[in-house]
Amino acid sequence: MTLANRLTMLRVVLAAGVFAALVADGARWHAAAFAMFLTAIVTDWLDGWLARRTGTVSPFGKVADPIADKILVIGTLIALIRTKELEIPLWAVFLIVIRELLIGGVRVIAGAQGIILAADRWGKIKTAIQLVAILIILAVVILQDRGLAAPWMVRSAYPLTVFCAVLALSSLLSYLRQYRAMLEKSWS
Repeated sequence: MTLANRLTMLRVVLAAGVFAALVADGARWHAAAFAMFLTAIVTDWLDGWLARRTGTVSPFGKVADPIADKILVIGTLIALIRTKELEIPLWAVFLIVIRELLIGGVRVIAGAQGIILAADRWGKIKTAIQLVAILIILAVVILQDRGLAAPWMVRSAYPLTVFCAVLALSSLLSYLRQYRAMLEKSWS
């Protein structure tokens, strides 16, 4: 397994750690979740850079990298729902999950036709913005633990999550338009 693919797998482990730390609850756990999430963001960038730089881009990496991102984003948002003060909208998280399942389905259909769909540019931008938004929310949680979060900071979690959902749906529509012919071919 290449170093880039190992970093991708590390991101899955970090995602599980972030989820566990947020569910454990408490200031130290929240700080640990923030550190693991930030490390996961760095590995997301680093694994792609290494794969391109060393010429080790692989079919596994093209599929596993976006899956690792999805596990990180969805797992963290689900764990953050437990923090009632943030008012993370369940419906927005649901829409993000639906988007990821539908894109996964498109990838399976493509795979059945011998096509590997790597994340496209819009999907990568969507993921980067989601990761930054969630990092901000985690920072607010840490500030809140220390009594330093202003009410507007805590309330920012709601619009940030809604923005992530809007980006997810926009990305889904772009993906469906881009691969419409392939999808229509699979229906016949």
